[in-house]
Amino acid sequence: MEYPGLLISSARTLERSASSEVYYLLSEILGCSDIDVKPVREIPGLSIATFSDDPILILEKIRTEIEQDQSFFQYTLKIIPIQYRTSTSLDNLSQIALIFNDIIDNDKTWRINLRRRHSQLSREEIIGAVAEKITKGKVMLENSDYYIYIETLGKWTYLSISNQPEFSISKLKIDENNDTFTF
Repeated sequence: MEYPGLLISSARTLERSASSEVYYLLSEILGCSDIDVKPVREIPGLSIATFSDDPILILEKIRTEIEQDQSFFQYTLKIIPIQYRTSTSLDNLSQIALIFNDIIDNDKTWRINLRRRHSQLSREEIIGAVAEKITKGKVMLENSDYYIYIETLGKWTYLSISNQPEFSISKLKIDENNDTFTF
């Protein structure tokens, strides 16, 4: 079930290039171990990186690196953390949602970010299976304390919970007034 890694989005046909730049960043700059980065053959524009480090901490380190060099990513468009992989079923999603429920504090807010690809399950079924198991905190769609990521790719679903919004390279902007980055 645990499956630390990153889901990497790129333009179609540029999966290998995006995989290479993420591999370089993870291995040479961030010093991750047990790295494997491969395109998802069935879905153009997606790759999955796996490693033995905490994907939430790695995503924070990637943000820091990009603040120093915004031009680093030429092919990567978006990065989503992965903590769990399970076969796609409502029961399996509910089981992982129970883990997430233990992480969320009663006074915090959360939201679900779902992307479905090649799945027979409807958006409502997936969100319902996860949301009904989360009894702590409350749903807030803007500026949530926690983001629950669900990425369904056919027979596999990848999930994570993070206090960081997804990392979109295309939405990265420099605040001209104080030379800082906003995501």
